[in-house]
Amino acid sequence: MIQLQEHEQLILNGAPIGYDDRYNNLELIQWAKPTDNNPWGYYASFKIGAEWVDQRESLVVTTKRGMENIDFLSMFMTCFTSDLALDSFSEIYKIDLDRPQIEAPSLNSIVSPLIIVHFISIVNRIKSLKKGYVHYQENLKKVKGHIKSLKNERLNIATKRYERIFCEYDEYSIDIPENRIIKKAILFSRALITNISDNRQSYLRLQSLIAKVLRKFENVSDCVDEKSVRQIRSHKLFNEYSEAIRLAKTILKQYDYSINKVAFSNNKITPFVLDMSLLYEHYVYGLLHEAYKDKIVYQFKGKTGYPDFLFKSKDFKAILDTKYIPKYEKGSLDIYVIRQLSGYSRDLPILKHLGYENIEENSSTPSVPCIIIYPEEGSSIYNPFKNVPLSSLCTTYLQRLSMFYKISVPVPTL
Repeated sequence: MIQLQEHEQLILNGAPIGYDDRYNNLELIQWAKPTDNNPWGYYASFKIGAEWVDQRESLVVTTKRGMENIDFLSMFMTCFTSDLALDSFSEIYKIDLDRPQIEAPSLNSIVSPLIIVHFISIVNRIKSLKKGYVHYQENLKKVKGHIKSLKNERLNIATKRYERIFCEYDEYSIDIPENRIIKKAILFSRALITNISDNRQSYLRLQSLIAKVLRKFENVSDCVDEKSVRQIRSHKLFNEYSEAIRLAKTILKQYDYSINKVAFSNNKITPFVLDMSLLYEHYVYGLLHEAYKDKIVYQFKGKTGYPDFLFKSKDFKAILDTKYIPKYEKGSLDIYVIRQLSGYSRDLPILKHLGYENIEENSSTPSVPCIIIYPEEGSSIYNPFKNVPLSSLCTTYLQRLSMFYKISVPVPTL
């Protein structure tokens, strides 16, 4: 097994690995020259996880130094406090259930909570359960639907059970296969979280949310088997159901459809890739949305690109961008970051959205504050934006730059 931290260069036996086709199709590393001072080589980027290089060798990438104690569950939970589209969180991670597991104890507490929080949050967005016709065959005390003559004669007439009639009928019900697979996966999720819970606030919040969504399915059976799971198809008209069913299948397959296996703990994990930069961006949006609601717009399309966030109120306007780069606490911003935000601040579609409606190509450029948001670890503040005007947080300015600020938003830690 090869193990790296974020941004480290791949070195084996004391020497950098040269260009090699075996490493070119991997998600966790890429052939690059990060800065002018770095040699060409294979470097980890902003992604962590575990994947197979070939049939025998695996690659594991963990969080960067100074970020080893991140409370991922809290980050995942916060991401779903925003109003982002259902499929946006799916872009943050990939999981490969078709490949063998990889021994990676340092990542053991990440992948399962990640999928479960995603799944439970999607199910929580389902307003009302779908209904459909469910086919039943039962031995009843009175006729319902159609009598199955041959089976009734064999089961009842031949055995002199004249008080019973074997019938088949259809019933319009919520107890349909789609709801059954979702309920089964909710029960798996509850078992797993109960097994790994350590009474942290994030686990208690998730347990409460699981109990809430389970109440929606109290009249739904959890009787499903592997064959029926494979036959269930998603429906384009029901986005929540499509995503919930996809994730339910992922959970059930990961534990081989056996709820007893969720209690089995070892150092092996399902291969996965988690984009830390995108996770931090979604996490910050969750905090901003909690604090400022509709004053924040995510990824508005401009001429020069998509700034992470635009802030617009009567008294203050700003362009914000997240950078998952802890070195910004003590170091200066990279030049490309300054150029990127400077471009946004002269982008007419962006400026018009911020309220400068009459601005044209030959108009004077308004001074719009540009804010870089970067992470730090270890702060006790959960949401620095809550109950605080954004303008009040713009206290750390960049020297020799007009209206450029940086704000640290801590990641939650264990």
